[in-house]
Amino acid sequence: MQDKKTIYDKILFIDFDGTITSQETLEGVMHRTIDPKLYKEKRQEMLSGKITLSEALHLGFATIPSQKIHTIMDYVRDVPIRDGFLGLLELMKEKNIPVVIISGGLKPYVEEKLKPYKNLLLDIHSVDLDYSGEYMRLVSDYEEDGEIMQKTLVMAKYNYDYAICIGDSFTDFNMSQASDLVFARDILAKFLEKQGIPYEPWEDFNDIKNYFLKHF
Repeated sequence: MQDKKTIYDKILFIDFDGTITSQETLEGVMHRTIDPKLYKEKRQEMLSGKITLSEALHLGFATIPSQKIHTIMDYVRDVPIRDGFLGLLELMKEKNIPVVIISGGLKPYVEEKLKPYKNLLLDIHSVDLDYSGEYMRLVSDYEEDGEIMQKTLVMAKYNYDYAICIGDSFTDFNMSQASDLVFARDILAKFLEKQGIPYEPWEDFNDIKNYFLKHF
């Protein structure tokens, strides 16, 4: 973690699930480890507003035996990284723009998946997974307002003049509204369009790299 006193001209915050990875790995993990009936029930309760996202996640993971950590890791190891990720990180290093990953995903697989890129990242923030007991337990230092990872709390740990973010889903809504430049796809893009908030569309990281080459 960098000292808050360090002032960055520009900083890039990137989501992990469905952004760096080509699939929503947290959802994929739940599909593979939680009883399907319970998963469907809690998902419906969350969508209807009866429970928050963080409540749904805590309830779901509390039913997963800790021994299933191997199932989780094996699944995520096979999920592809979206094209162009390494090239974008290398360009950010050239341009002296630090990159911070903020993920609502689980620390064991997020950090393993990003290990090859560690020297190109300033920090990685994700949700701790306690699997020392019989069942799993989620632990987050940034849980707030119904979110297991309130990304703006992480952003506030850094001192910068201009924030850029890359995301794809509803868990990136707050982060996008706290950023000066937003690269959005899928659910996040639709949300920003509805709100009339400007953003740059993208399909893979090559699109974002090309944008930086033209505009920065």
